Amino acid sequence: MRNQKGFTLIELIIVIVVLGILAVTAAPQFFNFSGDARTSTVKGLKGNIQGAYQTVYAKAAVDGKLGDSDQLDSGIDTVYGYPAATADGIAKAASLGSNNEDWVFAIGDASNNTTADVFYIAPAGLSDLNDSSTAEDIYATSCYVSYANATDANTPPVVSIDVSSCGN
Repeated sequence: MRNQKGFTLIELIIVIVVLGILAVTAAPQFFNFSGDARTSTVKGLKGNIQGAYQTVYAKAAVDGKLGDSDQLDSGIDTVYGYPAATADGIAKAASLGSNNEDWVFAIGDASNNTTADVFYIAPAGLSDLNDSSTAEDIYATSCYVSYANATDANTPPVVSIDVSSCGN
């Protein structure tokens, strides 16, 4: 009979157990699914807001409501035909629902912008945000969309995002 070389069943089981332990402890470090999902959600919200303000502007132009402060028949407040940076403006136009439902939002000047008319929106459940959170609270999360009012009839609103801490 020849000498057979190979691994015993015990050795194979030990290797499989060790690999399983490594997979359970190391894999979560490589895969941050919740952070990636939150980042994608915030980026998607930016696109939603941009589409909403363009749609509202088209409706306001058709209705002849391009003044510095107006309201469409649908109840959306506008500034120069674009949704206002308020819950009755862009939040209603983008169908964000009520505060703290899916999104937490507040108006303010958290980032020392030149205008105080900035609307901050963050995913609900992020950090300890709730419906009484301020613009400063949302800004501090570094995971939000900001919407600044149109400054005049020839300048559209400014929509920007910060996703630097969405993955944490």
